[in-house]
Amino acid sequence: MPENVDAFAELLGAWGYPSLALAAFIEYVFPPFPGDTLVVLGGAWASREDRSIALVHLLLTLGSVLGMAATWLLGKGLAGRIRLAPEGSRVLGLEVGQIRKAQTLMRARGGWLLIANRFLPSFRAVLFVAAGASDVPLGRTLLLGTISAAGFNAVLLAAGVTVGDNAEAIAAFLRTFRSASLFGVALVVIGLLARFLWQRRRAKSRT
Repeated sequence: MPENVDAFAELLGAWGYPSLALAAFIEYVFPPFPGDTLVVLGGAWASREDRSIALVHLLLTLGSVLGMAATWLLGKGLAGRIRLAPEGSRVLGLEVGQIRKAQTLMRARGGWLLIANRFLPSFRAVLFVAAGASDVPLGRTLLLGTISAAGFNAVLLAAGVTVGDNAEAIAAFLRTFRSASLFGVALVVIGLLARFLWQRRRAKSRT
């Protein structure tokens, strides 16, 4: 990973714009890819030499949408295999139990999950596989996913433009942002669990 924007700009070379779009695509099909860091560095890179931050944002979002579509199509094609796979097995490196949980969540809270997907670390690719395997329409999936990606990319690009060449500031921002994302996910999970337990208790009180 480049330690400063100079090294990052040299790495991108003349292919800066398409390289960022490709990075956004890869992040959805290969979740360990450090996409968040590259988006922030992309903002810092775009702030130099009057590069178009709007074009960077557009291409990042387009790359994300293509990644969403690819993983949705993958889920659609694997629906039967996921249904028949034994518990504990893996389908293309993804644990079947995790995919099935994502399918259950997708059927119950699909819209909210797709809107929040870009803010969910590591889990986003599984969501789109689950969406395809759960027969969530591709148009709805991409619309909600695009809203999420566009908002997320705008936040990280703005951070990159603000901190500029300061590698330490970029690292500090990413640490804070990831911690905030995990905290937000934890709050959502706690909220959903509390709602489930309350509804269950309420149903028992009626019987």
